[in-house]
Amino acid sequence: MSTAEAISEAKTDTQRADVQTLFEQTFHDIAPTTVPAVEHDNLYAPVVLRYHDPATGRLAGAALSCRAQVAISMAMLKQGHYEPVMDRHSELDLMAVAPEFRGRGIGGELVRAMEDRLRERGVRIWFGNATSDLETAKLRTFYARHGFTVQPDGQPLPDLMGRSWIPPMQQQPAFYFYKQIKKG
Repeated sequence: MSTAEAISEAKTDTQRADVQTLFEQTFHDIAPTTVPAVEHDNLYAPVVLRYHDPATGRLAGAALSCRAQVAISMAMLKQGHYEPVMDRHSELDLMAVAPEFRGRGIGGELVRAMEDRLRERGVRIWFGNATSDLETAKLRTFYARHGFTVQPDGQPLPDLMGRSWIPPMQQQPAFYFYKQIKKG
């Protein structure tokens, strides 16, 4: 199995359950429905990637990017402000590499593969945040190395595509990051 073959999209609920399990093993306080069920794809527009170790076949890493929570909320409330850009943005919700597989470039492979898939979907802005309970110094370096603009600690995410992507009442993360995805 080559590195390119090691990454695949989780398109079934069973595949997504494996990703959910990896996230639960990696992070504390993860909701049991963090990875959307397939039946909700029309609402969340998720891209769920899996990285299986070529040598062992084990799930070594995963990434989840979806429409932003604020955009979904506004769509559900029938507020049309986000409709024009609904499919032109994506928020990196979670990315994890199992501890025994870290330091092998898997996170970078997941970022590149996710960006390619988002580009294919017509996404133009990709963003996310890192919470203070994570290894923020390492994450700041990681995202900057992969072409994201990394905001200084405590600085809000700027308006992107003329909209605020920070839900009201959201606890302030350690930092935000974002990038423009150029057409291929």
